[in-house]
Amino acid sequence: MSTSVSTIPGMEGYRHVHRLTPLLRVWTFLLALATIAVFNFTMPIYHWVQRENVGVAQIAWGIGGVVAALAVIFAVSQIWWRRSGFKIGDEEVETRKGVLTNQVRSARYDRVQAVDVIESFAPRIFGLASVRIEAAGTADSAIDITYLPRDEAEQVRRQLLARIGGPTKQLLDDDPSTGELVPPIPIHRSLVGTAFQMSTLFTIVWATIPLWTDLSAAAIVPVVVGFLPRIWRTIDQSWRFTATQDGQVFHLTYGLANRRRQAMPRTRIHAVQLRQPMFWRLFGWWTVSVVVAGYGSERNKQTGTSKILPVGTWEQAKAVVDAIGPMTGDELTDLNSAQYRSPRSARWVSPIDWKRQTVTVRNGAIAATAGRIGRWYQMVDIPHVQELSYEQGPLQRQLGIADVDLHLVPGAFRVACRDMEEGAAREVVDKLRARKLPPLSDPADEAELAPRLVDGE
Repeated sequence: MSTSVSTIPGMEGYRHVHRLTPLLRVWTFLLALATIAVFNFTMPIYHWVQRENVGVAQIAWGIGGVVAALAVIFAVSQIWWRRSGFKIGDEEVETRKGVLTNQVRSARYDRVQAVDVIESFAPRIFGLASVRIEAAGTADSAIDITYLPRDEAEQVRRQLLARIGGPTKQLLDDDPSTGELVPPIPIHRSLVGTAFQMSTLFTIVWATIPLWTDLSAAAIVPVVVGFLPRIWRTIDQSWRFTATQDGQVFHLTYGLANRRRQAMPRTRIHAVQLRQPMFWRLFGWWTVSVVVAGYGSERNKQTGTSKILPVGTWEQAKAVVDAIGPMTGDELTDLNSAQYRSPRSARWVSPIDWKRQTVTVRNGAIAATAGRIGRWYQMVDIPHVQELSYEQGPLQRQLGIADVDLHLVPGAFRVACRDMEEGAAREVVDKLRARKLPPLSDPADEAELAPRLVDGE
Protein backbone atom coordinates (compact mmCIF):
# COMPACT_ATOMS: atom_id res chain seq x y z
CA MET A 1 0.00 0.00 0.00
CA SER A 2 1.40 3.38 -0.97
CA THR A 3 1.73 6.01 1.73
CA SER A 4 2.22 9.75 1.50
CA VAL A 5 5.40 11.00 3.21
CA SER A 6 5.47 14.73 3.85
CA THR A 7 8.30 16.95 2.65
CA ILE A 8 6.95 20.15 4.25
CA PRO A 9 9.66 21.94 6.31
CA GLY A 10 9.46 20.67 9.87
CA MET A 11 7.42 17.63 8.78
CA GLU A 12 10.11 15.66 6.96
CA GLY A 13 9.56 11.91 7.26
CA TYR A 14 6.03 12.24 8.63
CA ARG A 15 3.19 10.34 7.03
CA HIS A 16 -0.08 12.19 6.56
CA VAL A 17 -3.33 11.10 8.10
CA HIS A 18 -6.51 11.19 5.99
CA ARG A 19 -7.67 14.54 4.61
CA LEU A 20 -11.00 14.30 6.41
CA THR A 21 -9.32 14.01 9.82
CA PRO A 22 -9.68 17.71 10.78
CA LEU A 23 -13.42 17.60 10.14
CA LEU A 24 -13.93 14.20 11.77
CA ARG A 25 -12.17 15.35 14.92
CA VAL A 26 -14.88 17.99 15.37
CA TRP A 27 -17.77 16.10 13.75
CA THR A 28 -19.89 16.21 16.92
CA PHE A 29 -19.61 20.03 16.96
CA LEU A 30 -20.49 20.25 13.27
CA LEU A 31 -23.43 17.89 13.79
CA ALA A 32 -24.70 20.06 16.64
CA LEU A 33 -24.52 23.15 14.43
CA ALA A 34 -26.37 21.36 11.64
CA THR A 35 -29.06 20.19 14.07
CA ILE A 36 -29.54 23.72 15.41
CA ALA A 37 -29.79 25.07 11.87
CA VAL A 38 -32.36 22.46 10.83
CA PHE A 39 -34.62 22.98 13.84
CA ASN A 40 -34.37 26.78 13.91
CA PHE A 41 -34.19 27.87 10.29
CA THR A 42 -35.94 25.25 8.14
CA MET A 43 -39.51 26.50 8.65
CA PRO A 44 -38.65 30.24 8.53
CA ILE A 45 -36.81 29.69 5.24
CA TYR A 46 -39.70 27.62 3.88
CA HIS A 47 -42.24 30.35 4.72
CA TRP A 48 -39.93 33.02 3.29
CA VAL A 49 -39.63 31.06 0.01
CA GLN A 50 -43.41 30.84 -0.23
CA ARG A 51 -44.00 34.49 0.69
CA GLU A 52 -41.37 35.91 -1.68
CA ASN A 53 -42.25 33.53 -4.49
CA VAL A 54 -38.63 32.45 -4.81
CA GLY A 55 -37.90 30.58 -8.01
CA VAL A 56 -35.78 27.54 -8.80
CA ALA A 57 -32.82 29.67 -9.86
CA GLN A 58 -32.69 31.49 -6.53
CA ILE A 59 -32.92 28.17 -4.63
CA ALA A 60 -30.07 26.80 -6.76
CA TRP A 61 -27.98 29.88 -5.90
CA GLY A 62 -28.69 29.29 -2.20
CA ILE A 63 -27.68 25.64 -2.40
CA GLY A 64 -24.59 26.68 -4.31
CA GLY A 65 -23.72 29.13 -1.54
CA VAL A 66 -23.97 26.37 1.06
CA VAL A 67 -21.77 24.09 -1.05
CA ALA A 68 -19.25 26.91 -1.49
CA ALA A 69 -19.19 27.50 2.27
CA LEU A 70 -18.53 23.81 2.88
CA ALA A 71 -15.76 23.90 0.28
CA VAL A 72 -14.16 26.85 2.06
CA ILE A 73 -14.36 25.02 5.41
CA PHE A 74 -12.74 21.95 3.85
CA ALA A 75 -10.00 24.08 2.24
CA VAL A 76 -9.22 25.78 5.55
CA SER A 77 -9.09 22.40 7.30
CA GLN A 78 -6.37 21.31 4.87
CA ILE A 79 -4.02 23.86 6.43
CA TRP A 80 -4.29 21.90 9.69
CA TRP A 81 -4.10 18.59 7.81
CA ARG A 82 -0.80 19.51 6.13
CA ARG A 83 0.74 20.11 9.57
CA SER A 84 -0.50 16.81 11.05
CA GLY A 85 0.99 13.37 10.70
CA PHE A 86 2.88 10.52 12.31
CA LYS A 87 6.31 8.94 11.97
CA ILE A 88 7.35 5.36 12.70
CA GLY A 89 11.01 5.69 13.58
CA ASP A 90 13.67 3.20 14.56
CA GLU A 91 13.19 3.65 18.31
CA GLU A 92 9.86 5.40 18.75
CA VAL A 93 6.60 6.42 17.12
CA GLU A 94 5.73 10.13 16.92
CA THR A 95 2.61 12.13 16.18
CA ARG A 96 2.48 15.82 15.34
CA LYS A 97 -0.33 18.32 14.88
CA GLY A 98 -1.00 22.02 15.13
CA VAL A 99 -0.52 25.15 13.02
CA LEU A 100 0.11 28.05 15.37
CA THR A 101 1.09 25.79 18.25
CA ASN A 102 2.79 22.48 17.49
CA GLN A 103 2.18 19.40 19.60
CA VAL A 104 4.59 16.51 19.25
CA ARG A 105 4.06 13.27 21.17
CA SER A 106 6.18 10.14 21.11
CA ALA A 107 6.35 6.69 22.65
CA ARG A 108 9.36 4.40 22.75
CA TYR A 109 8.71 0.90 21.50
CA ASP A 110 9.95 -0.67 24.73
CA ARG A 111 7.24 1.28 26.57
CA VAL A 112 4.35 0.23 24.34
CA GLN A 113 1.81 -1.96 26.12
CA ALA A 114 -0.87 -2.40 23.45
CA VAL A 115 -1.75 -1.29 19.93
CA ASP A 116 -5.48 -1.21 19.13
CA VAL A 117 -7.48 -0.29 16.04
CA ILE A 118 -10.65 1.72 16.74
CA GLU A 119 -13.44 2.40 14.28
CA SER A 120 -15.52 5.25 15.70
CA PHE A 121 -19.01 5.92 14.39
CA ALA A 122 -18.43 8.88 12.03
CA PRO A 123 -15.01 7.78 10.68
CA ARG A 124 -16.39 4.28 10.06
CA ILE A 125 -18.91 5.76 7.61
CA PHE A 126 -15.95 6.88 5.46
CA GLY A 127 -14.04 3.61 5.94
CA LEU A 128 -11.55 5.18 8.38
CA ALA A 129 -10.13 4.06 11.71
CA SER A 130 -7.67 5.25 14.34
CA VAL A 131 -4.68 3.47 15.88
CA ARG A 132 -4.36 3.81 19.66
CA ILE A 133 -0.98 3.13 21.23
CA GLU A 134 -1.02 2.40 24.94
CA ALA A 135 2.28 3.19 26.64
CA ALA A 136 3.42 2.65 30.20
CA GLY A 137 3.31 5.82 32.24
CA THR A 138 0.68 8.29 33.38
CA ALA A 139 -3.03 8.28 32.59
CA ASP A 140 -2.39 10.49 29.53
CA SER A 141 0.41 8.45 28.02
CA ALA A 142 -1.64 6.94 25.18
CA ILE A 143 -1.09 8.19 21.62
CA ASP A 144 -3.75 8.24 18.92
CA ILE A 145 -3.08 8.21 15.18
CA THR A 146 -6.31 9.59 13.69
CA TYR A 147 -7.60 8.87 11.08
CA LEU A 148 -6.39 6.38 8.46
CA PRO A 149 -8.09 4.15 5.88
CA ARG A 150 -9.03 0.91 7.62
CA ASP A 151 -6.50 -1.21 5.71
CA GLU A 152 -3.72 1.29 6.35
CA ALA A 153 -4.60 1.38 10.06
CA GLU A 154 -4.20 -2.40 10.22
CA GLN A 155 -0.91 -2.08 8.33
CA VAL A 156 0.37 0.56 10.77
CA ARG A 157 -0.59 -1.68 13.69
CA ARG A 158 1.40 -4.56 12.19
CA GLN A 159 4.38 -2.26 11.59
CA LEU A 160 4.35 -1.09 15.19
CA LEU A 161 4.06 -4.62 16.55
CA ALA A 162 6.97 -5.69 14.34
CA ARG A 163 9.17 -2.97 15.87
CA ILE A 164 8.32 -3.75 19.48
CA GLY A 165 11.20 -5.73 20.90
CA GLY A 166 11.68 -8.25 23.65
CA PRO A 167 8.87 -10.07 25.45
CA THR A 168 6.29 -7.52 24.35
CA LYS A 169 6.84 -8.40 20.69
CA GLN A 170 6.53 -12.08 21.43
CA LEU A 171 3.24 -11.44 23.21
CA LEU A 172 1.66 -8.95 20.83
CA ASP A 173 2.87 -10.24 17.49
CA ASP A 174 0.13 -11.76 15.35
CA ASP A 175 -0.16 -15.54 15.66
CA PRO A 176 -1.79 -17.49 12.82
CA SER A 177 -3.15 -20.08 15.24
CA THR A 178 -6.26 -18.49 16.67
CA GLY A 179 -8.31 -20.18 19.38
CA GLU A 180 -11.84 -18.89 19.96
CA LEU A 181 -12.30 -18.21 23.66
CA VAL A 182 -15.63 -16.37 23.60
CA PRO A 183 -17.85 -16.84 20.52
CA PRO A 184 -19.81 -13.79 19.31
CA ILE A 185 -22.23 -12.75 22.05
CA PRO A 186 -25.83 -12.73 20.77
CA ILE A 187 -27.28 -9.24 20.47
CA HIS A 188 -30.36 -10.18 22.51
CA ARG A 189 -28.11 -11.25 25.41
CA SER A 190 -26.32 -7.88 25.38
CA LEU A 191 -29.64 -6.02 25.45
CA VAL A 192 -31.28 -8.22 28.11
CA GLY A 193 -28.14 -8.19 30.26
CA THR A 194 -28.05 -4.39 30.10
CA ALA A 195 -31.76 -4.13 30.91
CA PHE A 196 -31.36 -6.32 34.01
CA GLN A 197 -28.36 -4.56 35.51
CA MET A 198 -28.96 -2.49 38.63
CA SER A 199 -28.13 0.89 37.07
CA THR A 200 -30.67 0.37 34.26
CA LEU A 201 -33.46 -0.77 36.57
CA PHE A 202 -32.80 2.12 38.95
CA THR A 203 -32.91 4.59 36.06
CA ILE A 204 -36.20 3.16 34.79
CA VAL A 205 -37.82 3.28 38.24
CA TRP A 206 -36.54 6.80 38.86
CA ALA A 207 -37.88 7.97 35.49
CA THR A 208 -41.41 6.96 36.57
CA ILE A 209 -41.34 9.05 39.75
CA PRO A 210 -43.22 12.04 38.19
CA LEU A 211 -46.07 9.64 37.34
CA TRP A 212 -46.86 8.77 40.96
CA THR A 213 -45.45 11.72 42.92
CA ASP A 214 -45.63 15.51 42.81
CA LEU A 215 -42.05 15.83 41.59
CA SER A 216 -41.55 17.48 38.22
CA ALA A 217 -39.81 15.83 35.29
CA ALA A 218 -36.78 18.04 35.94
CA ALA A 219 -36.06 16.03 39.09
CA ILE A 220 -35.21 12.91 37.09
CA VAL A 221 -32.84 14.60 34.63
CA PRO A 222 -29.66 14.46 36.81
CA VAL A 223 -30.10 10.74 37.49
CA VAL A 224 -30.91 9.87 33.89
CA VAL A 225 -28.00 11.94 32.57
CA GLY A 226 -25.70 10.34 35.12
CA PHE A 227 -26.65 6.72 34.39
CA LEU A 228 -27.25 6.80 30.63
CA PRO A 229 -23.51 6.86 29.72
CA ARG A 230 -22.95 3.81 31.92
CA ILE A 231 -25.89 1.98 30.35
CA TRP A 232 -24.72 2.88 26.86
CA ARG A 233 -21.16 1.75 27.64
CA THR A 234 -22.48 -1.67 28.68
CA ILE A 235 -24.30 -2.07 25.36
CA ASP A 236 -21.45 -0.69 23.25
CA GLN A 237 -18.74 -2.81 24.88
CA SER A 238 -20.71 -6.06 24.66
CA TRP A 239 -22.15 -5.60 21.16
CA ARG A 240 -21.09 -8.54 18.99
CA PHE A 241 -18.25 -9.14 21.45
CA THR A 242 -15.84 -11.93 20.66
CA ALA A 243 -12.53 -12.99 22.21
CA THR A 244 -9.75 -15.19 20.85
CA GLN A 245 -6.54 -16.36 22.46
CA ASP A 246 -3.21 -16.44 20.67
CA GLY A 247 -0.64 -17.86 23.05
CA GLN A 248 -0.33 -15.36 25.88
CA VAL A 249 -2.43 -12.58 24.35
CA PHE A 250 -6.19 -12.16 24.23
CA HIS A 251 -7.71 -10.38 21.21
CA LEU A 252 -11.07 -8.69 21.81
CA THR A 253 -13.40 -7.36 19.12
CA TYR A 254 -16.56 -5.45 20.02
CA GLY A 255 -18.54 -2.25 19.64
CA LEU A 256 -21.77 -0.81 18.26
CA ALA A 257 -20.93 2.86 17.70
CA ASN A 258 -17.19 2.41 18.13
CA ARG A 259 -15.93 -0.88 16.72
CA ARG A 260 -12.66 -1.83 18.38
CA ARG A 261 -9.99 -4.51 18.07
CA GLN A 262 -8.12 -4.67 21.35
CA ALA A 263 -5.12 -6.75 22.39
CA MET A 264 -4.74 -7.73 26.06
CA PRO A 265 -1.49 -9.58 26.94
CA ARG A 266 -1.69 -12.00 29.86
CA THR A 267 1.37 -10.44 31.52
CA ARG A 268 -0.54 -7.14 31.83
CA ILE A 269 -3.42 -8.76 33.73
CA HIS A 270 -2.93 -8.29 37.47
CA ALA A 271 -6.32 -9.38 38.81
CA VAL A 272 -9.49 -11.16 37.69
CA GLN A 273 -13.06 -10.73 38.91
CA LEU A 274 -15.80 -13.26 38.20
CA ARG A 275 -19.16 -11.68 39.06
CA GLN A 276 -22.81 -12.61 38.82
CA PRO A 277 -25.12 -9.62 39.34
CA MET A 278 -28.29 -10.22 41.31
CA PHE A 279 -30.77 -10.22 38.43
CA TRP A 280 -28.45 -12.15 36.09
CA ARG A 281 -28.91 -15.20 38.29
CA LEU A 282 -32.29 -15.60 36.60
CA PHE A 283 -30.46 -16.38 33.35
CA GLY A 284 -27.30 -18.01 34.74
CA TRP A 285 -25.10 -15.28 33.21
CA TRP A 286 -21.71 -14.05 34.43
CA THR A 287 -19.21 -11.32 33.64
CA VAL A 288 -15.42 -11.49 33.89
CA SER A 289 -13.41 -8.29 34.41
CA VAL A 290 -9.67 -7.78 34.72
CA VAL A 291 -7.28 -5.17 36.06
CA VAL A 292 -4.74 -4.42 33.33
CA ALA A 293 -1.51 -2.54 34.00
CA GLY A 294 -1.43 0.80 32.21
CA TYR A 295 -5.13 0.83 31.33
CA GLY A 296 -6.40 2.52 34.46
CA SER A 297 -10.06 3.39 34.96
CA GLU A 298 -12.55 3.16 32.08
CA ARG A 299 -14.19 6.32 33.35
CA ASN A 300 -11.04 8.37 32.96
CA LYS A 301 -9.45 7.00 29.78
CA GLN A 302 -10.56 5.77 26.38
CA THR A 303 -8.50 2.65 26.81
CA GLY A 304 -11.10 0.10 25.86
CA THR A 305 -12.96 -2.41 27.94
CA SER A 306 -11.73 -4.14 31.08
CA LYS A 307 -14.25 -6.96 30.56
CA ILE A 308 -12.90 -10.04 28.87
CA LEU A 309 -16.44 -11.47 29.04
CA PRO A 310 -19.20 -8.81 29.24
CA VAL A 311 -22.13 -11.23 29.62
CA GLY A 312 -21.88 -14.96 29.14
CA THR A 313 -22.80 -18.41 30.37
CA TRP A 314 -21.08 -20.19 33.22
CA GLU A 315 -19.21 -22.42 30.75
CA GLN A 316 -17.84 -19.35 28.96
CA ALA A 317 -16.91 -17.63 32.22
CA LYS A 318 -15.14 -20.75 33.47
CA ALA A 319 -13.21 -21.06 30.19
CA VAL A 320 -12.05 -17.44 30.43
CA VAL A 321 -10.89 -17.80 34.05
CA ASP A 322 -9.13 -21.06 33.20
CA ALA A 323 -7.32 -19.32 30.33
CA ILE A 324 -6.16 -16.45 32.53
CA GLY A 325 -5.21 -18.51 35.60
CA PRO A 326 -3.34 -19.26 37.75
CA MET A 327 -6.40 -20.69 39.52
CA THR A 328 -9.08 -22.43 37.49
CA GLY A 329 -12.71 -21.43 37.56
CA ASP A 330 -13.59 -24.44 39.69
CA GLU A 331 -10.84 -23.63 42.20
CA LEU A 332 -11.87 -19.99 42.38
CA THR A 333 -15.53 -20.77 43.09
CA ASP A 334 -15.00 -23.78 45.40
CA LEU A 335 -15.76 -22.26 48.81
CA ASN A 336 -15.49 -25.62 50.57
CA SER A 337 -11.71 -25.71 50.00
CA ALA A 338 -11.13 -22.11 51.14
CA GLN A 339 -8.30 -21.66 53.64
CA TYR A 340 -9.84 -18.79 55.59
CA ARG A 341 -13.49 -18.00 56.29
CA SER A 342 -15.17 -15.12 58.11
CA PRO A 343 -15.95 -16.15 61.72
CA ARG A 344 -19.50 -16.20 63.08
CA SER A 345 -18.93 -12.83 64.75
CA ALA A 346 -18.74 -11.23 61.26
CA ARG A 347 -22.53 -11.60 60.96
CA TRP A 348 -22.89 -8.33 62.89
CA VAL A 349 -21.14 -6.33 60.15
CA SER A 350 -21.96 -8.54 57.14
CA PRO A 351 -25.28 -10.16 58.06
CA ILE A 352 -26.17 -11.29 54.52
CA ASP A 353 -23.02 -12.82 53.09
CA TRP A 354 -20.65 -13.50 55.99
CA LYS A 355 -20.80 -17.24 55.27
CA ARG A 356 -19.59 -16.63 51.70
CA GLN A 357 -16.63 -14.43 52.64
CA THR A 358 -13.52 -16.54 52.12
CA VAL A 359 -9.83 -16.13 51.32
CA THR A 360 -7.49 -18.63 49.66
CA VAL A 361 -3.76 -18.38 48.94
CA ARG A 362 -2.74 -20.94 46.32
CA ASN A 363 -0.75 -21.34 43.09
CA GLY A 364 0.91 -17.94 43.40
CA ALA A 365 -2.43 -16.14 43.70
CA ILE A 366 -4.78 -14.93 46.41
CA ALA A 367 -8.54 -15.31 45.95
CA ALA A 368 -11.31 -13.53 47.85
CA THR A 369 -15.04 -14.23 47.60
CA ALA A 370 -18.12 -12.36 48.84
CA GLY A 371 -21.79 -11.80 48.11
CA ARG A 372 -24.91 -13.90 48.49
CA ILE A 373 -27.48 -12.01 46.36
CA GLY A 374 -24.90 -10.88 43.82
CA ARG A 375 -21.72 -12.97 43.84
CA TRP A 376 -18.07 -11.90 43.52
CA TYR A 377 -15.01 -14.10 43.06
CA GLN A 378 -11.70 -12.22 42.78
CA MET A 379 -8.18 -13.46 42.13
CA VAL A 380 -4.90 -11.52 42.21
CA ASP A 381 -1.43 -12.59 41.11
CA ILE A 382 0.49 -12.16 44.36
CA PRO A 383 3.57 -10.51 42.76
CA HIS A 384 1.28 -7.75 41.43
CA VAL A 385 -0.01 -6.68 44.85
CA GLN A 386 1.35 -3.13 45.13
CA GLU A 387 0.65 -2.49 48.83
CA LEU A 388 -1.11 -4.12 51.77
CA SER A 389 -3.43 -2.52 54.32
CA TYR A 390 -4.53 -4.15 57.56
CA GLU A 391 -7.69 -2.26 58.51
CA GLN A 392 -9.86 -2.62 61.59
CA GLY A 393 -12.78 -0.39 62.54
CA PRO A 394 -14.07 0.13 66.10
CA LEU A 395 -16.83 -2.48 65.75
CA GLN A 396 -14.49 -4.92 64.04
CA ARG A 397 -12.03 -4.50 66.89
CA GLN A 398 -14.72 -5.49 69.39
CA LEU A 399 -15.66 -8.51 67.27
CA GLY A 400 -12.05 -9.64 66.73
CA ILE A 401 -12.12 -9.30 62.93
CA ALA A 402 -10.25 -7.18 60.37
CA ASP A 403 -9.97 -6.44 56.65
CA VAL A 404 -6.90 -6.84 54.44
CA ASP A 405 -6.95 -4.47 51.44
CA LEU A 406 -4.88 -5.45 48.41
CA HIS A 407 -3.79 -2.28 46.61
CA LEU A 408 -3.45 -2.79 42.85
CA VAL A 409 -2.76 -0.59 39.87
CA PRO A 410 -5.79 1.58 38.98
CA GLY A 411 -8.45 -0.54 37.35
CA ALA A 412 -12.05 -1.61 37.12
CA PHE A 413 -12.32 -2.97 40.66
CA ARG A 414 -10.46 -3.28 43.93
CA VAL A 415 -9.86 -6.35 46.06
CA ALA A 416 -10.27 -6.75 49.81
CA CYS A 417 -10.25 -9.73 52.15
CA ARG A 418 -13.24 -8.84 54.27
CA ASP A 419 -14.03 -9.58 57.92
CA MET A 420 -11.25 -12.07 58.58
CA GLU A 421 -10.43 -13.33 62.04
CA GLU A 422 -7.60 -11.16 63.42
CA GLY A 423 -5.02 -13.93 63.53
CA ALA A 424 -5.91 -15.11 60.02
CA ALA A 425 -5.67 -11.54 58.68
CA ARG A 426 -2.18 -11.12 60.14
CA GLU A 427 -1.17 -14.50 58.73
CA VAL A 428 -2.29 -13.46 55.23
CA VAL A 429 -0.40 -10.17 55.54
CA ASP A 430 2.77 -12.02 56.59
CA LYS A 431 2.45 -14.40 53.62
CA LEU A 432 2.01 -11.58 51.14
CA ARG A 433 4.88 -9.56 52.59
CA ALA A 434 7.22 -12.34 51.48
CA ARG A 435 6.08 -12.01 47.86
CA LYS A 436 8.62 -11.46 45.09
CA LEU A 437 7.87 -8.25 43.21
CA PRO A 438 8.35 -8.01 39.42
CA PRO A 439 11.23 -5.79 38.26
CA LEU A 440 10.14 -2.22 37.50
CA SER A 441 12.44 -2.18 34.51
CA ASP A 442 9.97 -4.40 32.68
CA PRO A 443 7.33 -2.15 31.12
CA ALA A 444 4.85 -5.00 31.30
CA ASP A 445 4.95 -4.76 35.09
CA GLU A 446 5.22 -1.01 35.55
CA ALA A 447 2.34 0.41 37.51
CA GLU A 448 0.55 3.71 37.51
CA LEU A 449 1.25 4.65 41.10
CA ALA A 450 -1.74 6.98 41.27
CA PRO A 451 -4.76 7.08 43.60
CA ARG A 452 -7.02 4.13 43.00
CA LEU A 453 -9.77 4.71 40.46
CA VAL A 454 -12.63 2.27 40.63
CA ASP A 455 -15.40 1.60 38.14
CA GLY A 456 -18.54 0.11 39.63
CA GLU A 457 -21.87 -0.84 38.16
